[in-house]
Amino acid sequence: MLTQYLFELTGNQIFDSRLFRAGLAAILATLAVFLIMPGYIAFLKKIGATSDFKENSPPIMGGLLLVIIVAIVSCLTVIFNGYSIAALAVLVLYSGVGAIDDIAKIFKKRLVESGSTSKKDYEEKADGISSTTRLFLYLLFSFGIACLCYKFIPDLTGHLYVPFVNYNYWHPYLPYWLFIPFITFVVAASANGTNFTDGIDSLASVPIITGMFFVGAVAYVSGNAIFSYHMHIPYLKGCDELFPIAMASIGALTAYLWYNSPPAEIYMGDAGSIGFGALLGIMFILVQAALFLPLVGIIILMEAMSVVLQIGHFKLNKRFRGREYADKNRLFLRAPIHHHFQLKWKGRFGDSKPLVNAKIAWRMHLISFFALILGFIVFFGLR
Repeated sequence: MLTQYLFELTGNQIFDSRLFRAGLAAILATLAVFLIMPGYIAFLKKIGATSDFKENSPPIMGGLLLVIIVAIVSCLTVIFNGYSIAALAVLVLYSGVGAIDDIAKIFKKRLVESGSTSKKDYEEKADGISSTTRLFLYLLFSFGIACLCYKFIPDLTGHLYVPFVNYNYWHPYLPYWLFIPFITFVVAASANGTNFTDGIDSLASVPIITGMFFVGAVAYVSGNAIFSYHMHIPYLKGCDELFPIAMASIGALTAYLWYNSPPAEIYMGDAGSIGFGALLGIMFILVQAALFLPLVGIIILMEAMSVVLQIGHFKLNKRFRGREYADKNRLFLRAPIHHHFQLKWKGRFGDSKPLVNAKIAWRMHLISFFALILGFIVFFGLR
């Protein structure tokens, strides 16, 4: 809104430039996090906004501040259309669900400290919203926004671009009655997978950053008639308004790493991981690159699939071989998969748990960067 007003006021074309507005969004978001985060951390510590009982434990809900900053900066730097409104709506709605869980964890921790409930009961029922209710809200929000996107964004069709397959040879098409459920599933799965990934300092932030870098670049090219023509990519008018949102997210999350890098001073919490995960999912859908999300966001996929496989493997063994066998023969030592490596590598790098966590995080970060490079090669090079 701000840049649009400046363009109308001055007539200077720079304020209408997507590249300038995206750069401005990244700078504003980065500066905002650096300026506000120290006071925000102090405030959360003062009110005891932690989810565990360890002394000097970092507070949670760091992601809530990031979401607020990204939303405000995006509103200042984008021109509202179907693409930008859908992306910001998903970010705010999903983040709201995560924020309720974060607040409930803090509230229930205080009940334990006051003696109103037991620590065991807190650990069993730490979430503010049950998993069933949370999944229902995910699907409800995603379905509603998917229907609106399909109706009001003309270029959003059911055509899918399959990685490693030339579009001229095969590009499956989903009719609306399949495409809308597909959108619903992708957004909800991306949010849930990112939430699972947020288990080690900095682990969730980097896959979100690399995913945003990819989808932001695709949005910029797809929204430019000349660039899209030369790159053999469908021209999606107005799609490049997602570019400033992606850059605002990258700026905010990069600044957040300053405080979340090991040892963390603050945790992202559900408000951030769920919100940014859902935003990532809807943006991949909007730029018609949904099937590239598992490739570029392979860490998120690994974390989510490890939970699904662990639960499925346990239930099958429990049903056919009994509870005792199922308990002793789990597929992973613990899920999500970063917990499996925590247990598997215990003692491998000495007795220091932070060293093990740092090794896991950095190796997964490198995988995210390699996946980003591969995604660019496949998307732009193998059409």
